[in-house]
Amino acid sequence: MNTFKKDLSFGLIKEVGEDDILVNVNGQDMEIQLDDSTRKPIYDATEEGLYIVPVDVKNKKLLMTVDTETIYEVFPEADLKELKGATEDYPKSE
Repeated sequence: MNTFKKDLSFGLIKEVGEDDILVNVNGQDMEIQLDDSTRKPIYDATEEGLYIVPVDVKNKKLLMTVDTETIYEVFPEADLKELKGATEDYPKSE
């Protein structure tokens, strides 16, 4: 069980670039390269306000590909019409 605690963790996405993301895992920043299978799903997830990703700390890789279908299976509330636009900025009232 010690291996699981050391090598596998959840990270908080701090920045998203074109070829990599900056993730904070256990209080330390880690740069993880994006490839063709992870780039668009990570962009889509962050647009929806999902910033926590599973990380293989030892190999500095994302553990799974996040795709739109999986997001809606795991977070069915993301498809609710009541929440559409919930992450958008509100216009400032004058």
